[in-house]
Amino acid sequence: MTRLRMDKSTEPARDLDLLGQAPRDVASLLVSAMESGSGYWARIEGYIEPMTPKAIIDADISEPPEVYPHCDYPLTGGAVLLRRVDEPKADPLRLDGEAIERGLRLLRDTKAGAMHWGRWLAQRHDATTGDVFLQLCVLGEIVYG
Repeated sequence: MTRLRMDKSTEPARDLDLLGQAPRDVASLLVSAMESGSGYWARIEGYIEPMTPKAIIDADISEPPEVYPHCDYPLTGGAVLLRRVDEPKADPLRLDGEAIERGLRLLRDTKAGAMHWGRWLAQRHDATTGDVFLQLCVLGEIVYG
């Protein structure tokens, strides 16, 4: 069993430019990636907990809302640390607010991402859309799939 790395952020959360999209919708895209779309190329190695963890995906569903690190931390000042399956000795990839902003811009503005951007806006995204988004966030391009 691999032990996950867990650190605590020393930086306060900042407002993210989500291109007019709701944080919960971005969190949903991360769920699609982390829970079914990207496991063939990336594994979660650890988390950087935000100074003040906040529930995004579950904010209006349960009382009290539950914080899910893989989709809530990157949107609230923390991060998810990912390890590429084919490069186990490389430094971990960091999924944080800056990476999410980059991924959203690439999803919207590139030919490779445009179809997935449209599916996401129409709320018809799937594991593949989540996977493409995660790759654009942490790799800056679609490398796998």
